[in-house]
Amino acid sequence: MQSRPCDHGRDDAAGQRPGKGGARVTKAEPTPSGRQGVTVLGMSAGVGKTGVSIGILRNLSRRGTRCAPFKAVAVVTPDEYAGRSLPPWRRGVVQSCAAAGVAPHWWHNPVLVDLSAPHAPEGDLYVRGRRVGRVPVTGADRLDLGSLPDLLRRRCQEAVEEGFQRLAAQVPWLLVEGAAGVGDLPADADLANQILPERAGLPVVVVTSSRHPDPDDASRLADRLTPALRALLLGFVLNRVSDRPAADAAAGRLTRATGLPVLARITDAPPPIGYDGSPEKIDLMCEYRAACVGESGLMRLLGAAPLAGTGPVEALR
Repeated sequence: MQSRPCDHGRDDAAGQRPGKGGARVTKAEPTPSGRQGVTVLGMSAGVGKTGVSIGILRNLSRRGTRCAPFKAVAVVTPDEYAGRSLPPWRRGVVQSCAAAGVAPHWWHNPVLVDLSAPHAPEGDLYVRGRRVGRVPVTGADRLDLGSLPDLLRRRCQEAVEEGFQRLAAQVPWLLVEGAAGVGDLPADADLANQILPERAGLPVVVVTSSRHPDPDDASRLADRLTPALRALLLGFVLNRVSDRPAADAAAGRLTRATGLPVLARITDAPPPIGYDGSPEKIDLMCEYRAACVGESGLMRLLGAAPLAGTGPVEALR
């Protein structure tokens, strides 16, 4: 399927219907039986979750698997090249959608904050593709649900639930991507890393950078997750590997600190020369990421991962 990252056709945002008052993501019906996919979380912001997600989705798309990304919450800034010509609410998943061969719609990324400058303390909040006001952000790519007024918080939760249900009904394989670092926010205030991933019930991999792995920080990973998410943990993806012996040593430290396996080591892959976020360059980026993820062996492991609703580490052993 050909990717269409810059499709400007009319979306459903104009005809959206608010969810029922008081609905919460964690109260929703379980994921449809037989659904497959993975949740990609990160130890911190900037470890390369999106790059790993792009590589997974492009490899699946090459194989003819109908797949799609879902990102509950995204934060975008003007210094990010990808999708600059698109409306802000489409930019959060434009690269991942291109990798999967689908056009970005609001249900791929129901909640987005558009910052006017990098590290700005607040930005424009988009829900279901519509600007609804301004909200504070705490750190990179992080929206604290607990900081929002009750009505706006419910609106975000309902949009995430509606978007997820809609996408889950469209494709058989979903990639749920978190935002910033897992455990950066309290579990009940973190739509992207805790509430939605628990709702999705898909196997969870945690991306960390080989440049700055912190075993002490990783050892606290289980304490940061809800019991339901802990049961879904498969292990780590060590990203941006440039020195194999150093990466092997880092992998050993992570495993000793957590008891979780390092599932794959992904080679460092810089953006294509002259990368400008245009559709052609985005597609080239997807190919780069796909090659690195494919060479790591991660796709083979994900192919053996259990269906939604289960997912102990033993499934990959």
